[in-house]
Formats: sequence, C-alpha cells, structure tokens
Amino acid sequence: MGWRRFLALALVLLFLGMTVSGASATANLVNNSTVNDTVKVPQNFSVERKQGNNIKPQFAWVPIGIIVLDQAAHWFLERYVSPKVASVYDAVTMVIDPEKIAEKLGIKGTKLGIKVISHSKVLIGLFKDNKVVKEITYASKEAAEWVANKLGNEYISKIVEKYVVKDGGLKKGEDFDSVVGAMQKLYDLGIKSKDARKYIIDRGWNVKKLERILDDVSNIDNGGKKLIKRINADLRDEKTLGPLYEAEVVSHLKKSGWTIDEVEKDVVTSAGKTEIDIIVEKGSETVLIECKRNAHKISEEQLAKYAEYAIIKGIRKIEVYYAGGIENIRDYYYYTQYLPKEIKSRFGVDVEVRYLASEFD
Repeated sequence: MGWRRFLALALVLLFLGMTVSGASATANLVNNSTVNDTVKVPQNFSVERKQGNNIKPQFAWVPIGIIVLDQAAHWFLERYVSPKVASVYDAVTMVIDPEKIAEKLGIKGTKLGIKVISHSKVLIGLFKDNKVVKEITYASKEAAEWVANKLGNEYISKIVEKYVVKDGGLKKGEDFDSVVGAMQKLYDLGIKSKDARKYIIDRGWNVKKLERILDDVSNIDNGGKKLIKRINADLRDEKTLGPLYEAEVVSHLKKSGWTIDEVEKDVVTSAGKTEIDIIVEKGSETVLIECKRNAHKISEEQLAKYAEYAIIKGIRKIEVYYAGGIENIRDYYYYTQYLPKEIKSRFGVDVEVRYLASEFD
C-alpha cells in the first residue's frame, strides 16, 4: 500500500471515530423523530399565555474541526487518490448534521407541540419532556385557533406535515399562516364542509392555487355558486371530482382571454335533458365546453345533445376538455378524430377535443 493510500485510510478512520464520538455527544440534545411519524398536538393546547411559556430551544452544535477534517479528507482523496475513491468516502461517511445523527440513531419520543410566544404568536415544533427539541415554524395564534376549531387539533400537525416540512425535516417553503389563510378563503368561497376541507389537506393540494380557481368560478354570475356547491359536495364525499375539473377549465379559459357566460346550464333537447358545462364568448364567437376528467366518459350521445342545442342557438363549435384516460393510439383516434367527424357529419357543428391536465388528483 502506497503512502498516499495509507494516509487516506488513516484520515477516513480518524474521521469515522470522531463521527461516532460526535454522535454520542449530541444524542442527549437532539431528538428528531420526523414529522411523518405519528405526531400529536397536545390535547390541552391553549392559546392563552401562561407562566413559563418562554421558549429556550436546545440546539446541538457541530464541532468546526470535524467539518474541516471532512472537507480536507475529501479533497485529499480526490486530488491524490482518485475521484471515485472520494465519492465512496462521501457515501460511507455520515454527514455531521445533528438531525441526521438523531435520525440514524433512531431516537424516539418527540411529539409535535405548540408553545405560546406572545399574545399573537405561537411556536410549532418537536418537543420532548416539555422542552423544544426542534423548532419547525412560527404561526399566529389566530391561525392555530382557526384550524383547531374548524378542523380539529390534529390538522395543525397535518398542515405541518403536508405543507411546512417534508421527509427529513427539511423546509418545504410553505408558510403555516399562508396555508391557513388560503383555507379560510376557501371556506368563504363556499367550501363549507369540514370533510371537504380535511380532504384538501389530506391530499396536500396547492391550497392557494385552488383558492384562485374557485375565486374565478365565484365571479361567474350565471351558475358560479351552483358549481361551487357541487365541488363542495364532491370533495366532502370524495367522488370523482368532475366539478373541480370543470372549475380548472373555467380558470384556464379565463386566462386564455375567454369570457365565461354561464356554467352548469340545464337544457332540454329532443334526445332528453343535459347540462352544458361551460358557455364562453370571445368577440363574436361563442363556444360550448364539455369537461371530462376521463376521456372514456366522452360519449357520442352527449355530444349530440350539445350539438342540437348549439344549432338552436346558432353556435358553430363545441370543445371537449379531458384530463386523462387516453392510453393508446386507438383511443386517441376514436375520441379526438372519429367522434368529432361523426358529430360534424350529423349536425354540421365543429368539435375539438383538447387535453388539459388536472392539478388536483
């Protein structure tokens, strides 16, 4: 063995020894059960300020020398041995990060908890023996109260899990108060069902984007409130979410410069009753819009009803939006080519089938 390899091996062994020592020294300070473990908000959570609620977070510090040694060992191996050996070294050595040390050591026992910081601010973090092990985020007392009252204490931890942090305890970038603010606006827009709001959080949907979409729908005078009621019921009952996809199409069309004339319009044709999902206008052009999350739900019978109503109203075009369901060339041809040609030949109305992905699945 050459002197370079011998020295490299010695550095690695020295580093590993110091790593184990550092891990033992920090184990009693750091407890990092990830938020994806079962976490509970204390049942006696109260936003009233109490004596002794001042927080004194405990943090494990990392010896500067170990970090320097780690970097030196990597540099030496890469420069004097080989880049591959340096890569192996990085892979087998433990990064000196208190959170990762605690995770690797499997320390258990922390719970998600809340401490009052001031009359308007609370700390949400991981606690053990009533002491802060890890700060996760700060929130307004008002936001924490709203979640506890409207959804239940457990949904404070749900919001933390789904929006504030991700696996490994790393920041995801969402602000607790901002997420709750968007949830409050969803409530104001008509998502009144507690189960519907819980479903949204459970799925980890982009609440702010959902708020913007429903706001677009709420501004429609003809049928907007009706569509939001259907969305509320659909989310509550965890159904196919067709009305929500319709709202996504509404928002897409508005951004594309179309004026939404009406949604959820009930009509009667010679073939029976049907519902026109969306009627839009741009300049002198009017288009009927059908929305299907699954292309397999597009039917010639339904399109025929649309076409008959279109002829009565002097409308020359129908557009169908779908979010999925076409899995092969045969399906693609049938839904995007064959059906439109059939309706065109029967009624003289143009049909265009368009793909628009849903962001809420």
